[in-house]
Amino acid sequence: MSNEIRAVLIPIEDDRKLLLPNAMVAEVLGMRSIEDIAVSEQWILGTVSWRGWDIPLIDFAVLTGSESDNSISSTYNLAVLKSINHPEDMPYFAVLSRGIPKLQLVSRGDMQLHEEKNINHNAIASLVSIQDEMADIPNMNYLESNLIAVIQPAA
Repeated sequence: MSNEIRAVLIPIEDDRKLLLPNAMVAEVLGMRSIEDIAVSEQWILGTVSWRGWDIPLIDFAVLTGSESDNSISSTYNLAVLKSINHPEDMPYFAVLSRGIPKLQLVSRGDMQLHEEKNINHNAIASLVSIQDEMADIPNMNYLESNLIAVIQPAA
């Protein structure tokens, strides 16, 4: 039995990546048109059409405190993620990828936890480095709960 997991590194800024298990990533897509939705949070960019679904698109970098640049390049990609905590309310959502997500085999020895670094947002569960690349591991429960609360306000 291998101690390696298949993971995906999603570039969210020039020097930041998200690290997710490959099983959570349903598909990586090229940029497509984004439909506006009536929310005030800048980290929710709108919805994108994917396999007959209109799924929310988020900018994880903006959610966690980076400035919104308001310019989305046609060279960006979208990583469609499976909702793990609230699939009945929101089965899928997409994360803006400022580059091409990279598949990576990760073993326990490859990953180093950075406990000394301050985590600046509840959407980040931990900070790690893998072969000299820093990555955020998202707090999926926080992320999904807050996304659902914003896009599906109580009636």
